[in-house]
Amino acid sequence: MGRKLTIGIAITAAAALAVIPGNAASAKSKKVTKLSCTIDSYALGQPTPASPTVTHLGFVACPKPFGSGLHYNQITIDKFPAPGVAGAASGRFKNYFNQGTTRGTVVTSVVANGGPANLTFTGTVTYTGGTGKFRRVKGGGTIVCTSTDGGAHKSCTINTTLTGV
Repeated sequence: MGRKLTIGIAITAAAALAVIPGNAASAKSKKVTKLSCTIDSYALGQPTPASPTVTHLGFVACPKPFGSGLHYNQITIDKFPAPGVAGAASGRFKNYFNQGTTRGTVVTSVVANGGPANLTFTGTVTYTGGTGKFRRVKGGGTIVCTSTDGGAHKSCTINTTLTGV
């Protein structure tokens, strides 16, 4: 009789936990979504050793659930690239979509390919949150950007694995 009572209590507890609203939201936020997005951005100025931070504005295109939107980032060139020597850049970003925003950080190396105007940025992106439908977004991935004009215009591809989407 004690064994039946213990099993009955365990089944009742499991059933109760299954209907608690917070648990359903937790399960949904743990769903993993893989996305590949593209960004075309334009610098509002040119970074220099005396003023190494630059703001970029542009457009982001992702598959559902994000879609297309506006992109903003502020990047600091932590180490300027030189012939044969990689540089480094880091900063923060925010993407604006119809159903909410996403935000996070980016860290890249910068390599000059055959001259100072041809740049390749390679690194990681981390999503730290958002608003609206994307308020629970977390995760990260890789970013690769190219520029043929010294960073004034960048074309990027981001491959991410996210939760909370």
